[in-house]
Formats: sequence, structure tokens, C-alpha cells
Amino acid sequence: MRQPVLAGLLFGAAAFMPAAPGHAQGLPGFSLGQPVHADLADPRLQLRTLDEERLFRNSAFGLRVEAEIETASRALEAENDALLEQLTAREMELTEARPQMDPAEFRAEADRFDQRAQEIRRAQAEKRIRLGQYEENEQRRFFRLALPVLRDVLEESGAQILIDGRAVIIGVAGMDMTDDAISALDEVLGDGGPSPTPLTLP
Repeated sequence: MRQPVLAGLLFGAAAFMPAAPGHAQGLPGFSLGQPVHADLADPRLQLRTLDEERLFRNSAFGLRVEAEIETASRALEAENDALLEQLTAREMELTEARPQMDPAEFRAEADRFDQRAQEIRRAQAEKRIRLGQYEENEQRRFFRLALPVLRDVLEESGAQILIDGRAVIIGVAGMDMTDDAISALDEVLGDGGPSPTPLTLP
């Protein structure tokens, strides 16, 4: 299961809570998955929740990444089909030529064929891995860029604490700020522009 990016990398007291009186900024601790300490149990503090998955998937940034991956995936599948066709044709050639070939010569050709087939499988598998790595890198970039925008949306909502929506057992209407966050992120980030690590599958 994919670990929440915000919860794992970005959420913390310095991001979403004012410093407590008498403490240096950022020292009091609050993070997703951790209990709220008694000194934070202030009735004036308000919570908002966020659906991290929907935030990325439904944003212009996330939709751009999804479209890029979909295009690359289709190209990769087409390439796989073409390579399979080539390998199948070569296998048939060797099968048909075998009766006329010297056994040692046939074995050498068969070994070269097997080696080539393995190289192709490894290369295509690596390309599939790069697709996943690209998505992960772009998600991390998105959430790094999203953090200050989320702070602003949280502040405008009048709340002080933002938590992962999956941590809520019982909530009330209006706690979730995902839609507002998506609108703000689309306005500020757009689709994120060209990635610093472009998706290439040579």
C-alpha cells in the first residue's frame, strides 16, 4: 500500500500550528498518526481533513501526470507487441531451418535467440519500473509545492490542524477541505509544468 506522502514527509507542527507561548517556532510537536498532547486539546482549535489521494488525482497537476503515464503506457504496450511479433517470427525461422542446420550451429543460434529474448524482457520491465518511479517523483514534487497552499487554505478556513481523512472515525459535514484545496492548487500550480525529471522510455 502506498504510504501517504503528506503524512510521511510534510505534515508537522511548524506547518500547521502556531508556536505555543514561550516556545520557539516549530518545537511543539504534532504530526499525523501521533496523539494530540494535552496542551493542544484547546477547544478553540479546529480540525480539517484532507483526502490525499483525491487531492493529487483530481488536481490539474495529477491529471497531467496521469495523462503522461497513460500515453507512455500505450506506447510501451505497442512496443511490447512489436517486439513479441519479431521474436515469434525469429523463433519460427529457427524452427523451420532446424532440419537443414548443423546441430552445433542450431544450438548457437538458439542460445543467441534466448539471450536476445531475455535482454528484451529485462529492458521492457525496466521501462515499466521507470513509469512507476516517474509517478512517485511527480507526486512528491506536487506535495512539496502544495504545502504552502494547503497552509493558506487551512488558515482561510479558520482551522489550525489538518489531518488525513482516513484517521477520522466520526466527523461532521464541512470538515473535509479537499475540494477547496484542489481549487487553490489548480489556481497556484496549474498542471505543474514540465517535470525536472522527464518521463523517457528509450
